[in-house]
Amino acid sequence: MFRFDAKKEQGENAFAHYPVVEVPDVEASAFKVMLSFIYTDDLSELNGDNAMAVLYAAKKYNIPDLVLPSLQIPISELRNVFFAFAQARLFDLEDYVNNCLAYIDKNADILLKSEAFLQIDEKLLSENRRQMLGSALFKIRFPLFSNEDFLEKIVPFGILTTNEVIGVEQFHTNQNLQFPSHQRIKAFGTLLMDIKEVSEFAREVVLSSQISEKVYINGLPWIILAQIRMKWGSTDNQKCLGIYLLCIAPKEDSIWRCRVHSATFRIVSQKKGAHNSIGTLCDNMFNNRKNWSGFPNFISFAELMDPSNGFYNREKDKVTLAIDITVKKENINKFVLDESKSKGKLFMEIEKMSEFAREVFLSERKSETVHIKGLPWKILAQINQWTEGTDNEKCLGIFLFCAAPNEENWSCECSAIIRIVSQKNDVADYRVGFNDKLLNNERNGWGTSFLSFAQLMDPSKGIYNKNEDKVTVAIDFIIKEAKTDK
Repeated sequence: MFRFDAKKEQGENAFAHYPVVEVPDVEASAFKVMLSFIYTDDLSELNGDNAMAVLYAAKKYNIPDLVLPSLQIPISELRNVFFAFAQARLFDLEDYVNNCLAYIDKNADILLKSEAFLQIDEKLLSENRRQMLGSALFKIRFPLFSNEDFLEKIVPFGILTTNEVIGVEQFHTNQNLQFPSHQRIKAFGTLLMDIKEVSEFAREVVLSSQISEKVYINGLPWIILAQIRMKWGSTDNQKCLGIYLLCIAPKEDSIWRCRVHSATFRIVSQKKGAHNSIGTLCDNMFNNRKNWSGFPNFISFAELMDPSNGFYNREKDKVTLAIDITVKKENINKFVLDESKSKGKLFMEIEKMSEFAREVFLSERKSETVHIKGLPWKILAQINQWTEGTDNEKCLGIFLFCAAPNEENWSCECSAIIRIVSQKNDVADYRVGFNDKLLNNERNGWGTSFLSFAQLMDPSKGIYNKNEDKVTVAIDFIIKEAKTDK
């Protein structure tokens, strides 16, 4: 690679005729390691003290075969992990950056007291956070910090100017403020969860579970709970995946209530063009006594991991769950009975019937509310299992449902006629009735499973409007002997 004249190099002033070439940005020990590698493939002098300097030299002089050995020195043996972190960022070594961060995070107590921390690269210092944040700085809600935390944990870093610190301190005197202080609340959102190592999870015992990260929606913390359940009616111990929506508000928040207007549960398809597996819940009340709702038998593990369904990523051994929810907070008020009205009529059109029929068991639709005797009543249309058909045959259940919060103690007697309205003049409505049924906060509905979806959507039955893809349901009912705790 280089010409060498031994005779010329002999003598006391052998190097006097060569000009001196300075390389100020490469350490001498690193340069020697690089030369040893070039001429003899010798890396015996590569160690934690010079590994990052060797990495720099390898990158500077384009010696890719020397880069990997430099990165293979254990991070714990490096002279300065903060310098290694800076070098990794300089050369866009994303994995090595993450490894350095993980090591720093794990050993923060020791590293923050080390001399190496005092030599940290300027770009990593907290004093530069303001420049890096830019306009995003003024989206941080500094006034919501407690005064003690603000003075102890924010001010010392010098991120804010003196005037800005004074402005935050004046917040409680209602001075004009540059930073936002209103609470960020959204009424809708999506929870996501990857169930990892699905093949191992499927072999665990019934009620084994995994949970997602929490997401705040309408000021309340929500999570997905994925749980192993036994399939209903199974004689061969077949396992299913149960999926639940939970509100994990702290127990010390003893009184809270919200209404989940809609919750769409999805197993996200991993295959282009394949359908998601969907289940829908409507108008469910959550409170400190009942903070969950969901589908115990969302899908069997056999169906979940069947490659033809497209839900299971075999390469990564994972399944992705999602729940789209809309939440409305409600005030805690006692119901006041209204004796002036005892008869009611409910009406609902179940639209997109063909899509609804493909959803999982216990998916539901609910009508608008009608108040009778001061209590809120709805139609509940639900996908149930057809007891007269095969194990997986679905039917439509129709119920008269009282949407009063379950923490309220109430009761009443109810009589009703439930109808699926005919779409043809020469075909009678499908109907069923019940008399004097006792409903209360523990049993808040009554109804029946009408027809299988195959029967329901059979054109000869005359109750399915194929052009508009809908079915119409009506309930006429009478409420008597309504009572509630004062």
